[in-house]
Amino acid sequence: MQDFIRLKSSLPVAFKPGASVRGYFGVGLFLLTALIVQQSTGWRWTLLTELQGTKTYKLATGLGLLACVLYQWRFSVTRAQGGQHNFETMMGRHKLFGTLLPLVFFFHSQTLGYGYQQIFSLTLLLIFLTGLFNLQIVTIYKPWYRPVWISAHVGLSMALLLLMTYHVYINYAFK
Repeated sequence: MQDFIRLKSSLPVAFKPGASVRGYFGVGLFLLTALIVQQSTGWRWTLLTELQGTKTYKLATGLGLLACVLYQWRFSVTRAQGGQHNFETMMGRHKLFGTLLPLVFFFHSQTLGYGYQQIFSLTLLLIFLTGLFNLQIVTIYKPWYRPVWISAHVGLSMALLLLMTYHVYINYAFK
């Protein structure tokens, strides 16, 4: 019981349910659904396909995707260092960037890829899903749920950093 009280009191104000939470969830669910439909039908945006064929565009959007992921890590690192100032603002930005992640991914690549790239893409989408179905949306009050959820979200994020590093190495070391 004490663990539950400590857990409840440690939850910041930003985790209180509200309309903005449902807004992020709605936009994120729409983008995920659009990505699933696009992937399952094989639809490609012709102009974007041509752009994605150029090295400069791939580099620019890849750097944009990397910057987005690293910005997401800023929130986690600040919290781990004990920083609680501007928590609500940081959480809002974390949710916003996380919600837009499928869109950023789509502009970098319209396919999930093959082999390690598919694992990389699916890891990115799993991180998105764990973020989308966060503690505010999935109201499970079991004491084990929060640690499992945060471990999955952060653990997948760490795996993503390793996969991103490998992706950059493979793409630029052998060219």
